[in-house]
Amino acid sequence: MILFLTSDIGASKQENGVSVASKLNNTNGFIDELQKYIIKGDNFLFVASSPNAFKINDFYAQLTFNAFNISGFDFKNLQILDSRNQHNAENLVKEASIVFLAGGDTRSEMQFFDEINLSNLLKQYPNIIVGQSAGAMNLAEEVYSPPENEEEINNTRYFTGLGLTKINVEPHFKNTPNFGETDILQKTLLEDSKKKPFIAITDGSYIVDNGLEQNIFGEAYTFENGTYNQICKNGEYVKLNSTFENKNEL
Repeated sequence: MILFLTSDIGASKQENGVSVASKLNNTNGFIDELQKYIIKGDNFLFVASSPNAFKINDFYAQLTFNAFNISGFDFKNLQILDSRNQHNAENLVKEASIVFLAGGDTRSEMQFFDEINLSNLLKQYPNIIVGQSAGAMNLAEEVYSPPENEEEINNTRYFTGLGLTKINVEPHFKNTPNFGETDILQKTLLEDSKKKPFIAITDGSYIVDNGLEQNIFGEAYTFENGTYNQICKNGEYVKLNSTFENKNEL
């Protein structure tokens, strides 16, 4: 099993106010890394975050499927896993050449994953799993899901995830001058890092966990003990186990 924890893979662009498929963001070699691990196969499995949002699921699944093929992959069949066919989840996973975990609301997505026993299904899956945004966050053993607005400050921020990696990722990160000094959400990230360290990645950056080592590609920051530090820049990569994981026993 090869895990790709991503923030935003850049699968779409706007044309006349409409989202259309585009080539995946390869600024940090995302396409190149996928090509290293990809196993020839026909089936692309899109696992939805909102199991009953059929129109949205169909639209974004097709968009993502097209983006991968525009980027040089050659998948023949698109399968969408949501409440319409969750009874067949085991077979869909077994037949998949690649599994894509969509972005969305982290908690509700994980509730659906629990309903279909996705953790156990994926632990037996040998190929590539790409988690985007919430999908990447939910790959963890214990998910860290920080508040997205002030109304969520008092919400529970930790829950059991898929258990496929020890890495906690915070996607869509944007560094700012004087980070954490006044913004309450930024302060929350710093305060929470005292309890459990995590890695923040910007859009276009990603982490590859192949079970033996973990590499970060692109702009990324470690949050631990109430502080944060940049450990990688766009166009670069670092081995996570030598810079963060061993030290903090993620």
